[in-house]
Amino acid sequence: MSTLFEQLLYTTLRIECKDNDGNLTGIGTGFLLSRPVSGDKYKLYLVSNKHILIGTPKILVSFICKENGEPQHQRVHKVEIQGVDQAVKGHPDPEVDIAAIECTGMLVDMIDRIYYKHIPYDLLADFDEPELSIAENVYFVGYPAGRFDTSNNLPLMRIGMIASHPKFDFNGKPQFVIDAQVFPGSSGSPVYIDLTYENFRNGRIVVGERKLKLLGIVAQTMIRNNELQAVPSSTNYVTQEVMGLGIVFKSTAIKELVDSIPME
Repeated sequence: MSTLFEQLLYTTLRIECKDNDGNLTGIGTGFLLSRPVSGDKYKLYLVSNKHILIGTPKILVSFICKENGEPQHQRVHKVEIQGVDQAVKGHPDPEVDIAAIECTGMLVDMIDRIYYKHIPYDLLADFDEPELSIAENVYFVGYPAGRFDTSNNLPLMRIGMIASHPKFDFNGKPQFVIDAQVFPGSSGSPVYIDLTYENFRNGRIVVGERKLKLLGIVAQTMIRNNELQAVPSSTNYVTQEVMGLGIVFKSTAIKELVDSIPME
């Protein structure tokens, strides 16, 4: 697969949360982010939500197998990460539902066996992009209600619209609202915007150039009684009347978290 959007499918991973007895306690989404160190060296992080990664002793992360440098979609390698409570780092603000695990060594050790892509650090939006505004389409990748292409082991890409002005912090937090159905399993989904169309509309497009930005990470859904609810990761959840609105924590908060992790 060669298009930019197709490559994004390989940055997004299914996370299964397990208790100490190996029982499945929840399912969520995560994505791989790279942070430059020096030269061509970088660190890799699995980014998701606090309510997915914190409080679970171990997780299974599903990767597509690799052979001769190519993805083998019918084969999956599940990587178990133990001691998650010790490895995970949460955003310092308790109200910002973002967490990450540094996993460079693990992924480098398995580079010949698993196929993955990672999101470059400079793809994170600064929210000062002149084209970025309200009522723009966004795309998010994940496993809504646990659904995905089980034959080819690929997540689903869905579309929504920016519902609150992204250059303002919604309700005083580093977040914005999208008009989209956000279901259990969508927690941790990366949210993207393609600003190429905006560049074209303003007469500034460069042929062959795409301006894709990662805007943030899905964390909560709005329900009918005016409450916010973390998108449940549990496999046993009670259906509530959702409003078709989701809360996305901004990429600037992702930067704050990753930048706070020591470069060891």
